[in-house]
Amino acid sequence: MILSRWTPALGGLLALALAGSVHAQTYESLGEGLQVGRFVLHPSLAYEYTYDNNILFMSTDLPGSDPIASGAIVMRARLLADLPFRDSRIRMVYAPFTRSYTSDRFEAKDRINHVFDLEGLFHQDGPITIAFRDHYVNGTVSLQDQANSRNGLPSGLGHYAIHNPQMEFGVVLGVRHGFFLIPSYSRSSFTGFVWNSLTGPGAGLGQIVDYGYTTRTIEGRYSYKLSEPTSVYGYATTEGTTQTLTGARDVRIQSRSIGVGLTRNVNEGLVTQLSAGYQGLDFDGGRGRNFSGPVAEASVVWQVAEVTRLDFGILRRPYASIYADSNYYIANEGRVRWTRQIGRSSYMDAGAVLQENEYVPFRGVGRTERLIRLETGTGHQFIKNLRGYIGLQLEQRESNVLQMSGGVGSDPFEYRLHRILFRLEAGWL
Repeated sequence: MILSRWTPALGGLLALALAGSVHAQTYESLGEGLQVGRFVLHPSLAYEYTYDNNILFMSTDLPGSDPIASGAIVMRARLLADLPFRDSRIRMVYAPFTRSYTSDRFEAKDRINHVFDLEGLFHQDGPITIAFRDHYVNGTVSLQDQANSRNGLPSGLGHYAIHNPQMEFGVVLGVRHGFFLIPSYSRSSFTGFVWNSLTGPGAGLGQIVDYGYTTRTIEGRYSYKLSEPTSVYGYATTEGTTQTLTGARDVRIQSRSIGVGLTRNVNEGLVTQLSAGYQGLDFDGGRGRNFSGPVAEASVVWQVAEVTRLDFGILRRPYASIYADSNYYIANEGRVRWTRQIGRSSYMDAGAVLQENEYVPFRGVGRTERLIRLETGTGHQFIKNLRGYIGLQLEQRESNVLQMSGGVGSDPFEYRLHRILFRLEAGWL
């Protein structure tokens, strides 16, 4: 037995448990859906309640800090529409949601929040392929939930918007060679509360920040199929970004990278992805050094047994930072997730993330932040169109910064987070 033949309860929920990329999870579905003309529709509704002892990720080490604890209630509708035709398909997901907080100390700016994804794949069996993708978010969200929000802020809660269209043009020669050109555009902005963000240690408890990024990227890729399960590729990318921040001058960032990668899929029981390369970041208008050095990323999905799977991943990559004393930081991350089926319609999962961010200042000693996140939960498929999940998450961040107050040293970047999650989903999942 392989994962794709498991009961629907586990098969789909495994997809959400790091079974693939964020992109793949966006269009994840369990059943056949509703046939409406040539469209296949998957409408659903979800209720989610979380209790969080520190919704703004405030420091829990500074004297006088008073983290805000609150429950959050999310009501979400989701419509996945799939239009397959010949060797092509178009897919769209629209998932608006409302979020309210039980504490009167914080009020969400947006009453209705929007998430929209669109994908078109054309002539996938031919020698020339074309694809387009678009990702859009607009609402009050946590940066921790956004895969594209790496910018030196590990956390923050406020109004976030991103629009990220992308094209992909491919030429396939025979069964082994493929050439791809991938231009993309991204525009994002965030306005919200961030703990002790820009002015450095000793500057206070936190402030509202308003920043944005506009990025244009072109990637070229050559792929060579070594065997049926194994492909290698080489890539080269150039990227131009403008970083805006209220009260500071704009920073223009030029990025260039080159590297190689490998993908290997052995009977769906062992899926491996590796990439390694060299990247340079040049900053015009920032304070601090430029970056040049190695980058790497790897992931392994291993089906240990018929009812158990392990996911591993590591990453090392630089990201632009909005902190005033650092142009960039280097993220080093390791993660693991365990998932096990229980009976015909239940499962358990557990995961851990270890992350270290190294900020490189324009002078003096750099700041190093270390974060650990542990989570566990269980899910159950009650009936064909109803499933639930309950989970617990623990998270702690600390740094090498020591701020003196009254003769006592405190870490202004340290926080502790405890979160309880309950989710119920109904519909054509």
